[in-house]
Amino acid sequence: MIGYFALCGAQGNVNKVIRSVPMCFVNEGENIRQLFSEDENMDALLNPADGQVTSARLRIREEDRSVWAAAKKRGTQLLFIMWDIEDISEVSELMRLYISMTDDLELVQQEPYEASYYEIQKVNNQLINYQRALTKANERLKMLLKEVREAKSTIELLERDPLTNLYTQNAFFDRAAAMLKENPETDFDIIAVDIERFKMVNDAFGNAAGDKLLTEMAICLLSIREDGKTLFARAGADKFYALIPHGTSAYEMLDRHIGFLEENYPLPMRLQIKLGIYRIEDRSLSIPRMCDRAVLAADSIKGFFDKRFACYDDSIRKKMIMEQNIIDTMREALEREDFQVYLQPKVEIGNGRLMGAEALVRWQHPQLGMVSPGDFIPVFEKNGFIYALDQFVWRKACEIMGRWKSEKGAFIPVSVNVSRADIYHVDLPGVLMKMVEENGLEPGNLHLEITESAYVSDSRQLLPVIERLKELGFIIEMDDFGNGYSSLNTLSELPIDVLKIDLEFLRMRKNVMRRKQIMRFVINLANELRLQVIAEGAETEEQIELLREMGCEYAQGYYYGRPMPQDDFQDYLSKQTISEAKVL
Repeated sequence: MIGYFALCGAQGNVNKVIRSVPMCFVNEGENIRQLFSEDENMDALLNPADGQVTSARLRIREEDRSVWAAAKKRGTQLLFIMWDIEDISEVSELMRLYISMTDDLELVQQEPYEASYYEIQKVNNQLINYQRALTKANERLKMLLKEVREAKSTIELLERDPLTNLYTQNAFFDRAAAMLKENPETDFDIIAVDIERFKMVNDAFGNAAGDKLLTEMAICLLSIREDGKTLFARAGADKFYALIPHGTSAYEMLDRHIGFLEENYPLPMRLQIKLGIYRIEDRSLSIPRMCDRAVLAADSIKGFFDKRFACYDDSIRKKMIMEQNIIDTMREALEREDFQVYLQPKVEIGNGRLMGAEALVRWQHPQLGMVSPGDFIPVFEKNGFIYALDQFVWRKACEIMGRWKSEKGAFIPVSVNVSRADIYHVDLPGVLMKMVEENGLEPGNLHLEITESAYVSDSRQLLPVIERLKELGFIIEMDDFGNGYSSLNTLSELPIDVLKIDLEFLRMRKNVMRRKQIMRFVINLANELRLQVIAEGAETEEQIELLREMGCEYAQGYYYGRPMPQDDFQDYLSKQTISEAKVL
């Protein structure tokens, strides 16, 4: 800031310096002209008419700045004023200089300067008004800052998961992107954490137990926190994300803490927690895509009891590309009928007679070749396309039985899979009835296989649908019985007709004798309940003898025949006439 006030002679000689900021631009006895470089402007400034005020913008000699100057003449003397401010905060200081200058003018008590005194008072009043306006602006600014702080607090509250106090998913995405931008030289990893079968905790032990498990999981994650460079989020019911610097000792600590949690958590079921890691090498990817890759890594080790961590790698990338190819071509493939229905025989163990078949879907892809059901079924279950595919299989199964009936006069029943996602379609019973009736069949000719895991996942949704299908006359088969956690509830609640037991249960090496006893118990229990039992996965003569000895009457597996195309199954069927087959 510059502020300078002086009394001068007619030629610009300084008689009295009233105020100067900074000190002494031009001292008393010196000429005011020496301060400026424009002689012509100075001549005009220092020669006003008597009683008039002149002003000009002048450049200070040898400096790259200009100031405002004004002069008023009364008789032979001048009042010279010079000022310049760089921002509005200096207005109040300039005002104080004006006020002090008027005090000096009162001491001078010279008549020629009374008018100038009133001019200065006008300027003074203007500055006071400016200061008042500035004060109001400051008050408004304080209010705005308060509102911003309150809004920020509200945003912080909305960004936090109320149970774990970790960030929500969207807040994590935003803050992780900002952290990567602020730390371009730091390598980071994204971690995805998934608690397997978490829904079982809520269903079997209550929501309070589930909430406690989630908070314990959050504590495990927070144990690897590094100030300023770690972020944690609860991204879903049982899914967590973390952003941590790469190459730290955090994984060892996290593995130890999660291992302790799995081994010592007070629930009568074994916890399985999977962690997927994506090392951030391509920062052009969005944070959600990075998290998806970490999730893929975690999913790749589900079902492996000896693996807790998995890193995203090229094999997972190839799987992701395969899944995308599947999604991109699924609708056209269904329209072209690239999907094919294979049939696998179900046989009576005692005499080898055919008693039914299971319809299984295969995909002959024009570019990828034969695609395994293990590759496309999980994708379709996730994106909802499974309902369209299942309807295709149901329709084909009904058409096959209808053709057998018209050509042979008799036929064997065919079972089809009803996936968990199908249950949520309210039109399911009507769709199945229409297919059956269009092919001249009865509902009992079409067997519906439903996995026990579907019942465990959502028993309240499944039970009324199964009861309705049973009322309509469909045969209900429970697939994969014994692999879930609520097998006895399944038997007591669901109106099922057939139990299918996977012999994989006997292939596990631990406790083989006990497993055999359990299977024998299940078969005896099913007989008591008047349920049929079909053993799946029968491959050897030894297994067949064991099943016969246990009292199991029916089997399905490679021992009797692999899943085969319809023409091959027709040849298989021709070896024993349908009339010889035992029709359920």
